[in-house]
Amino acid sequence: MIKIPIVLASDKNCIPQMYTTMLSAISNKNENSFYEFYCLIPQKFSKYVNKKFYKLIKQSKNVSLKFIKMGNAFSDIKMQIAHITSPTFYRLKIADLLPQEYEKAIYLDVDITVLDDLTELFNTNLEENYIGGVRSAAFALDKNNRDYYNSIELKSLDYYINAGVILWNLKQIRKDNLTKTLNNLTKNTYKFMDQDIINLACYGKIKPLNFKYNVMNYYQKSFLSNTETAKELYEFYGKEEFESAIKKPVIVHYASNIKPWNNKNIWLSEYWLKYQKKCPFKIKRNNSNKEIFCNQVKENQLKKVMFWGASLFLEDLIKTKKVKKHKILGIIDKNTKRQGEKIGNFEIYPPEILDKIKPDVIIFSILHNHSTIYAEVKKFVNEKYPKVKILPNAFEK
Repeated sequence: MIKIPIVLASDKNCIPQMYTTMLSAISNKNENSFYEFYCLIPQKFSKYVNKKFYKLIKQSKNVSLKFIKMGNAFSDIKMQIAHITSPTFYRLKIADLLPQEYEKAIYLDVDITVLDDLTELFNTNLEENYIGGVRSAAFALDKNNRDYYNSIELKSLDYYINAGVILWNLKQIRKDNLTKTLNNLTKNTYKFMDQDIINLACYGKIKPLNFKYNVMNYYQKSFLSNTETAKELYEFYGKEEFESAIKKPVIVHYASNIKPWNNKNIWLSEYWLKYQKKCPFKIKRNNSNKEIFCNQVKENQLKKVMFWGASLFLEDLIKTKKVKKHKILGIIDKNTKRQGEKIGNFEIYPPEILDKIKPDVIIFSILHNHSTIYAEVKKFVNEKYPKVKILPNAFEK
């Protein structure tokens, strides 16, 4: 019987999510598969929490669990993405943390649902590659990222992976002392933090995995709702591979900052909710991005407002009449192909319209890649139109 080490990382704020991810994996494993869970945590959880986790392990066949306390490791790193915390960096030490007998290990984020046995994934031949992962179409196809990745000397984004699901080649990493390189890179600041670090350190030694091992749910709105972008997505992964993965995913990843525990209506949320119902820990619900955004609109209904970004998110709200006319003057978008079009009753303008139209407030309305774009928009507005107030990014948590 092959033992499969599965590594997760979390602090006390994501205990329910970690439990739910583990439960989904255990519920869908083959009877003869043996999962050894390693949970990387800052400090010891309470007796109550430990009891619930070990009860899950005890009532499951061929499963073990070990908590590894990481202390203050990486706690001095400034987070660049608001809804992500320092335990995301723990995976960089994975080759040193796990017993030397393990030559490979699977890492899973805790915003994941596992729907099938992981033996096939674990048995993937990595050869001399450091890691295996699912390539990120969101990064490879987004031209806005090119300048940034050129600046950090990442030659190509064609093999840039999403780091939520990684098969680690521990043997090769130890042989080449890659852990030292990974940790040294934490001294620099990267927009996408440890994900950038992993892709930089492993560049040229990344094995692409089938999309079914990391079905990222935000692709539905960011790609599939538009014929042109859907075509790009099919070409990137291969239409047959993509459609097969959607039909029967092995792992579903809620990779954006909109999670099924905050919004039960997001695409593929039913998988998560099935296991969350069996979780003994309550999840504190935060206001969804949609609620925060709509509150911004409502609170400024007596002011002259413009949106920045003719996004699918905004289109959806306008179509469902969540955004009403009030004193909204229109939408700003840098995409010249959209300028002159309308979403509902709202015309789309270039940024230069601010020389003529003088809104009181700009509400940022771009969900995809929002952190990077918001920073650029805020800088532009503050420098060129200091009298116009741009509201905080509703998509940051």
